[in-house]
This record gives sequence, C-alpha cells and structure tokens, in this order.
Amino acid sequence: MPSLSTLRKPIVLTATAVGLAALGWSVARVPGAADQARADLEAAKIAIEAGDETAAVAAVDRARGQVDVVQVAVQGPVGLVGQWIPVLGTSVQDARHLGDALDAVTSVAELGAETFPEITGDDSTFFTGGRVDIPTLERLVDNAGEAETALREARADLEAIDGTGPGAARLTSARDEALGQVRPLHDGLTSSMPLIDQLPDILGADGERKYLVAILNPAELRYSGGTALTLTPITVQDGSIEFGEAVDTETTPDLLKPRYWRKVPGNPFHKGKTSPVNATFPPSWPIAGEETLNAWRSVRGRNMSGLFAIDVVTLGRLAQITGPMDVPGYGQVDGDNLVQTLVGSYDQYTDVEQRKAANRALVPLFVDRLLQSGQLPDKVKVLTEAARGRHFAAYFRGEDSQAAMQGLAIAGDLSDTEHDYLGVFTQNVVPSKTDYWQSRALRSDVRLRADGSARVALEVEVHNDSPPYVGTTPDYRQGYLTRYSTLSIGSFLPLGAEVDSAAVDGAEVDFVVGDYFGRPFVRRTIAFDPQARHVLRLEYDVPAAAVVVGDRLDYRLDLDPQGMVRPEGVTTTVRFPAGYVVEGLPEGWSASGERGATWTADALDESPRLTLSARSSKPNP
Repeated sequence: MPSLSTLRKPIVLTATAVGLAALGWSVARVPGAADQARADLEAAKIAIEAGDETAAVAAVDRARGQVDVVQVAVQGPVGLVGQWIPVLGTSVQDARHLGDALDAVTSVAELGAETFPEITGDDSTFFTGGRVDIPTLERLVDNAGEAETALREARADLEAIDGTGPGAARLTSARDEALGQVRPLHDGLTSSMPLIDQLPDILGADGERKYLVAILNPAELRYSGGTALTLTPITVQDGSIEFGEAVDTETTPDLLKPRYWRKVPGNPFHKGKTSPVNATFPPSWPIAGEETLNAWRSVRGRNMSGLFAIDVVTLGRLAQITGPMDVPGYGQVDGDNLVQTLVGSYDQYTDVEQRKAANRALVPLFVDRLLQSGQLPDKVKVLTEAARGRHFAAYFRGEDSQAAMQGLAIAGDLSDTEHDYLGVFTQNVVPSKTDYWQSRALRSDVRLRADGSARVALEVEVHNDSPPYVGTTPDYRQGYLTRYSTLSIGSFLPLGAEVDSAAVDGAEVDFVVGDYFGRPFVRRTIAFDPQARHVLRLEYDVPAAAVVVGDRLDYRLDLDPQGMVRPEGVTTTVRFPAGYVVEGLPEGWSASGERGATWTADALDESPRLTLSARSSKPNP
C-alpha cells in the first residue's frame, strides 16, 4: 500500500491543476461578461436620455447581473489566491480591476436610473410652476457627488490594468473601450460638480437671491454681444422663481440718461458719466455683468446677486422647444420666426412704442413657457450650447458660484490663453439696427518661427449687407430703419502682442494699442454705406504662438466669437519654419504645402481651442 507521502505529491498536483483550471475558467468568463455589461450600460444610457424609465431600469438590472458574474469570478477565493500566481496573476489582477470598475460604473447607472425620472419623468415634481423642489435638488446633489466618486474609482481601476498577462488582448480591449466611456463621463461630471454644489444656494435655499435678466438685441451689437433689449429682475427664494416687470428704455428713460455709477477698476470702456445702456461695452461678461448691475443699482437702487445675459438668437432656439406663442402686436411667434420678428422686421413695425409694447408682452409669455415642467435637459442643452457661441452668459457676484460658471465656460469670459488668440467684436457707434445684416470674415496668416514666436497678419472684412431702404422719409443714417452703419471694430490680440501696422482698405492708419486686463486690443471706427465692404488689416508679433517641445512645435490658437445673427467666418493659415513637417492633420485642418495647414469655419458659433503640430526634419545636434 502506498505511503501517505507517496500519495501527497499527485494529490497536490491534481488539486493545483483543478485550481488552475477553475481559475482559468473564471478569468476566461470575465471579458465576455464585461462586454455584455458595457452593452447593457450603453442601452441604459440611451433609455435614460430618452426618458424611458422602464427600459433604463431593465438595462441596469441586466448590467448588474453581468457585473455579478465578473465579480464572483475574480473576487472570490479563486481570484483572491490566483492573483499571486506568477504570470497568470497579472491577468487575475487585471480582471479584478475590470470587475471593480464595472461595479462602480453600474452603481452610477443605478443612480442615474433612479435620479433622471425625478427630473424629467411624467410624475416629476422637481421643477413645476416656476419652482424647484429644494429637498429633491439637495438629494440630487448628493447623488451627483456619489456618482463622481464612483467614476473616479472606476477610472483609477481601469487605468491600473496592466494588460501583459495571459489573455491580455481581450482585457486590454475591454479596458480601452471602458475608458473611452468613463473618461468623458468623469471629466464632465467633475467639471460640473462646482455648479451642482452651488445650485441650492443659487436657487435661494439659504435665503433670498435677486438676479437681473438682460435680453440682448444682436441687431445692435456691443462688444459683449447685443445691446440690452429688455431688463427683467427676478427673485428666487427656497426654489421659487418670481419674475418682476420687464423694463426697457421706453418705460424707464433713465436707462438712456448719462449718469455716474461705480466703475469696475481697470475697465477701459467706462469713462466718466455715461448711459446705463452702455454698461455692456466690455467684451467679457464678468466685467460687463458687474457694470450692468452697478448701472441698474444707480437707476433702481437695488443690489442684485447676479445677471443672466441671453440674446434673441437663444430665445429662438428655446422657442423650438417651448412651442409657438400668440403675442399681441406680432401674431404667432415660434422658433422659426422669433429672431426675424423681434429684430429683423423694423420695416414692418415702424411704431417704436408698438414694438416695445409687443416685446414686453412677449417676455412674460416666454418666461411662462420656459418655466413649465418638462424638457428640462433639452432647455439646459440649448443654453449650454448657446454659451459656447457667446449668445448666453451667467455672472454671479458670489465667488464660488462665479468660479463654477468659469469652469463650465458659461461665464462669457475671454480666453486666458498665453498663445495665439482671435477675438474680433464690433460695436454699433451710431444707433441703428443694421447689425442684423452684418457679415464678417476673419483671415489670419500665421508665420511661425523656430522659437515659437510668430508674425501674424489679420484681416477683418465686414460687409454691411443691408437691403434697400424702404422708409418714406430720407435715410437719416441712424435709427431703426437706416441702412447705414458706423462700427467700432475691436480686435483683441494675443497676450504680449506687439502691433506693427494697421490699414483700412490698403491705406495705413494711425492706431493706439489699448489694454483690457492684460490683453492688448486695437479699435478702429469705420462708416459703412449700404452694401459697403471694408477690410481692417493688422500686422503684429506674438511672443508665444507655439510651444517648443524638443524638436516639435505645437501651435495653439483660441478663438472667441461674437453673438451675431450671422456668425462670422474664420480662416487661419499656419506656416511652420523651414525644415518642419506637419504631423498629421487634426479635424478641421487641411494641408497647405508640406509645412503649412489651414483651419476654416464658415460660421463660428463656438469657442474652439486648436492645436497643430510639426516636427523638425533636421537631425538633433
């Protein structure tokens, strides 16, 4: 009879073989279950966005089932022991990371399936009758915090996957696909959390807040956007939103009378006594907003907590969601005709008081539609996209709330880039509504040097594309019906730019370089006859248009548009120094010779940040 010691070795070998087989079977199940879990999570996302609560819950439940398969396979005793086995242990550890990541993401989906019906469901009481339910909001803020933590943990687990052990190809593929979903979700929620955290305070959970809504008319532009068409105060307390009476220059003539109010220190566009309607001359809303609130206080004697600037173009986009309205004096107004009706039909409605009365009638109707429950995500999406084109901005005097706006690019600020920059804005100098027809094209020619500096030639072509005059009296070159335009063209330049020359239609002109909180700018006032075109050309040097990274040059350009009825066109051509070759072409760029490329936007209605790289073909010394 064999001794115990004789039998021990084959028993141990057999047990080990069985254990390894079990481990291999467990790990082998992970990628397939993970793939199915990700598919179910994608289905849940689609259902949540569509407002299909039943389908969302079912998809999340299926995902949870698949994640449990993964977790049982890799987190139980077999996986716990297997992670220490040489070679195979690497894959086991990777599978454990993948399981933990999927578990965290599924928890986020469960929060989403629970949360979104509270916001958008048929029985939602989150936002009804112009009131936000604060207890629900605070619970949603907590859920968002939990989701951000879970996504951060999921991302860390996915990034920890090594992908070098047995079965690495499938695990690596699963990791990369999951990261492609988790990273943007995590980045988006992380950037949104400061605002989410501030929402209860903004909505008056801790006391009354007063805000001013400025409705902007892009037919008469300021550097910040349209001139204030209508101003409306709102009071918010414990989630309840109450709009005050809409006012304009007809009901409140003091808005047109020059007066003193507290100037924002350093603002070059506030010089002494001026009309409150001129408060929006600065191109950035953190300055224009504070100026407007100070001007409002000088007229009405009221301090406000912040300001929302929204132009007629955005109202038109929102009206696509809220539906048509019957407005006394205008008839039916909807998303297709709102812009043209309000700011493009002065020939049709020549009675100024009638027009302004119709505008005032539109505001409460529109506000009532906007504050109705339902379609909240669509409304938020419209405002977010409008902010990218500088058609909408929010300014808060509270430091934390304003920081949240800055982080989400809703503050209407100028880019703070230290590299190349384009921001051209026009200001209607002689009062008129001709900016409704204004067309503008920017052409930037950038010649880079090996040290990253550049010589830039910028051409700003403006076309006063106004139709024939239809008035019964002579065109007095100002007012509602004129086809003439006089514009102050403001070109805001890269930090440290040194301007060498300025010309209008090929003839050199004198110029002065101003300073807007560290950013240089050049202004030129030009008169436009009907259908006239004029070109302002500036040549200047930029100290750091590109970043030198070894033998590579990374050109970087930020652009800020102006909120226009017709968005401006932009063409930027970049040429690298001799000996450099462009490395690939990012989306939107086209080749322009071996060492050059061109980026074009026919209608710039966002604030892009562009990068173009080239590498030196010369050998390193």
